[in-house]
Amino acid sequence: MKRSLAALLALVFALAMPAFAEDEDPEFLKHFFAPELVLKNASAIQLSKEQRTTLVRDIGQVTGSTTEMQLTMLDGFGAIEELSGANPVNEAALLDAIHEVLLAEMRVKEAHMGLLVRVRNLLTPDQREKLRKIRDGA
Repeated sequence: MKRSLAALLALVFALAMPAFAEDEDPEFLKHFFAPELVLKNASAIQLSKEQRTTLVRDIGQVTGSTTEMQLTMLDGFGAIEELSGANPVNEAALLDAIHEVLLAEMRVKEAHMGLLVRVRNLLTPDQREKLRKIRDGA
């Protein structure tokens, strides 16, 4: 049972990978900065108190909203496991359950991408350039 659940989860994760997923990050992500990188280098980029407050608030909001979506995904995996074990398998019900998991995953990814956009827009051009150099080791 554990082996089949692990295989199923691996399959669903493989199906859930975005179209641009490869071994490397998509090229467009070079224009964005992880919130952790910004906070870690707050002094070096002279992040203002207001910017830090906004960033911490935005991180908290995304974390809160995505937690529910991730729980939905976990529930969906349980449903997928149960439906997969039936004999015969109800294809329509299984595909519906997979669809729900994929929708939740898409919403999580959209929330994370939205956070990256807000982080980028929060930073000044000078701060972005400093972070780019820090991140790229230049």
